Amino acid sequence: MSWLGQPAAYDFIALYSAARLVATGAASSVTDAGALLAMEHATRPERTILLNDPNPPALALLMAPLGALPLGPAYAIWAALGAAALAAAADLLGRLSDRAQRVRLLPFAVLGPTSLIALVQGQTTPFVLLAVAASLRASPFWSGALLGLTAFRPQLLPIFALVALTERRRAAGLLATSALVALVSLATVGFDGMARYPDLLTRAATELRPGELGLAALVRRVVGGEDLVLNAALAVIIYTIGATAVFVRSRMFTTRVVDTSTWSILAAPHALLHDGVMAYPAVARAATSTRATVLWVGSGIITALVQQAGIPLAPLWLLALWFWGRRTETASGWHG
Repeated sequence: MSWLGQPAAYDFIALYSAARLVATGAASSVTDAGALLAMEHATRPERTILLNDPNPPALALLMAPLGALPLGPAYAIWAALGAAALAAAADLLGRLSDRAQRVRLLPFAVLGPTSLIALVQGQTTPFVLLAVAASLRASPFWSGALLGLTAFRPQLLPIFALVALTERRRAAGLLATSALVALVSLATVGFDGMARYPDLLTRAATELRPGELGLAALVRRVVGGEDLVLNAALAVIIYTIGATAVFVRSRMFTTRVVDTSTWSILAAPHALLHDGVMAYPAVARAATSTRATVLWVGSGIITALVQQAGIPLAPLWLLALWFWGRRTETASGWHG
């Protein structure tokens, strides 16, 4: 029913429009804000203001088969794939938690407010979460390669990249994936199209919407959020704080990835409620008992609802989850 309410406002419109440009032979226009808006308006006439798509152009190529379909079937297929990604990620992340708590975590992972928002919006975050969850079980090269897929939510990438780059084989995997995404993007839109891509990233970095989860958004609401230099400085400072928090706390790969999942939201210059699914690794790690599971899952649901109402509680909850929700590094039996 949500899809029938206000589809022109959903993020999937931007992803679908970019994919449709590829499917209709206008791939080089994927990074052209004017062409993207024109396709969004053609898809849903109510859409008269650009809904930005800062994802690498490679995503538009991957989604081109959906872009060749009418909007309704394309949305249904994408939502089904997103739900499957969340379920698979929950299965992998359940191994971070106490065995008895896994059955309690699965419904939350698929039906929690942030999950439902991600699915309704048609966002990429369920797939990014799956890549991060799978990286915890993969060999070093492939774990790095999987972390490189966070490039499909670019503002989440920096700290994940730093974690992978500290170990040679993981660094090789990350660099291989990054190079592949860059080359596929270049092949999709050409050199002129790639030259326009930073503009889309800048638009995303300077957006300040209701429901923002990051620490930078809190600062920008106080001091003003339009100055590009200020936004860049804030991003550098908060990413540095996040990376320091991750690396000081642990030398183990698994713990660093779980901590990074939380800090990737806190440090991002632009992160909305659907990005909250990236906190699920930390929730799974904190699920050491029924009491702890109920505490973190229950408080997470309440926080999401309060955040949606316009009260910026989520950053404080994320900090609390990172600080108090930590298990011992060997409790889950995962090592890295």
